[in-house]
Amino acid sequence: FYFKCTKCSAELTMKTDPQNSYYVVEFGASRNYKPWRAEDEDVDKEKKKRDAEEMGNAMKALENRALDSKREMDILAALDDMKSMKSRHATVTPENEKTPEEEDEALNRLIFLK
Repeated sequence: FYFKCTKCSAELTMKTDPQNSYYVVEFGASRNYKPWRAEDEDVDKEKKKRDAEEMGNAMKALENRALDSKREMDILAALDDMKSMKSRHATVTPENEKTPEEEDEALNRLIFLK
């Protein structure tokens, strides 16, 4: 790709990198560091390492699936806890505050009494 900056008219060239689903800056620009890119690469490396371990070892594959299931169950339990806590906080109102229904009733009384 070849284009110019709209503010300073500097020329920029970039080349696509389809193998990595990315692009390479050739001229006129500098690359920002993107931390999620490194994290994605780390996850890919871990997955490849795990797949290599499981390739000939059925017990290791079973252990990894059990660990994944446990991790998912822990995450779901934590989410349920957060949901229940949020619903409990939503239903608790301070004593001096009125609910929206009570405010509407009080406003209606004022309007109709006048």
